[in-house]
Amino acid sequence: AMLANGLAVQIDIHPEEPYKQAVKNDNEGVERFVMLWRRLAAHYSNRDPEKVFFEVMNEPEVHDPYRWAGIQAAAAEAIREVAPKHTIIATGPNWSDIIDLLTQHPLPDGNVIYNFHFYEPNQFTHQGASWSNPYLIYTHGIAYPADESSMNEVLKQVPDFADRFALERYWLDHWDAHRIRLEIDAAAAWGKTYNVPLICNEFGAYRRVTDPASRMNWIHDVRTALEADSIGWTMWDYRGGFGVVWKEDGQPTKVDDKVVEALGLKGR
Repeated sequence: AMLANGLAVQIDIHPEEPYKQAVKNDNEGVERFVMLWRRLAAHYSNRDPEKVFFEVMNEPEVHDPYRWAGIQAAAAEAIREVAPKHTIIATGPNWSDIIDLLTQHPLPDGNVIYNFHFYEPNQFTHQGASWSNPYLIYTHGIAYPADESSMNEVLKQVPDFADRFALERYWLDHWDAHRIRLEIDAAAAWGKTYNVPLICNEFGAYRRVTDPASRMNWIHDVRTALEADSIGWTMWDYRGGFGVVWKEDGQPTKVDDKVVEALGLKGR
C-alpha cells in the first residue's frame, strides 16, 4: 500500500522487550533473529531496491557494543545473501544514540546507511513521560533553551536530591543550538571518517506538558543541525505524543503548522 502511494519504505525489526532480551543474552535468540531477517529479506527481495530498505533493528538495547557489532554483521550478511541490491540501515547498540554509533565500525558492505536517534537532552524531550526516567513524569514546563531563573522553579517539581541534580544538569550542561550542533557534528565526523552516509530517523520532543515555543525551538535546532551536516532526517512521530499532526476520535486530522514551520516544510 505504501509503495502504491509513492512512498519509500524502511522495514525494521521493532520488537518488544522480551524479544530484545533473547537477542541480547542468548545465542539461540541471535540465530532466530538472523533467520528471521533471511526470510523477511527474501520475501521482499523482489521489491524495488530504490524504494525498500532493511533496517536491522530499532534501538537494540544490547549494552555490549562488540556483541551488537557481531549480531548486526550476521543479520546484514543474511540480508545480503537473499537481497543483493537492497540498502541496509545499520545502527549502534543500546538506544541508537550518537555515542552508540561511535562505538561501531562500518560493515564490509558498500550499500549501508548508518542511523542514529536524537532525543538529547532527555530531561527536556521526555518531560511528563511515564516510560523514561521515573521522575520525569512529574516535570513540566521545562524551557529550551533554559535560563537559571526558569530552572530554579522547575527544580521544585522534583523532591529527591539525586533526581533534582540529574534534572539540574540540563541547565548546567548548557543545552542550546550550539550544543546540539556540536553533538551532531560528532556523528557527522564519524561518517566522514569512514566515508559512509548517515540518517537520523528519530528525533522529537514529547508534547503533552512541554511549552510549545520551546518544543518548536528544539525541533528547529535539531533539524537545522542535521541539515547543516547533510544528514537525512525523520521526526518521531506522525500522530502520537511527539507528533506533527493532531488526531482526536471522530475528528479530521489537524496538521500542527508550528511543527511544519520548525521542520522547514512550510510553503513547500
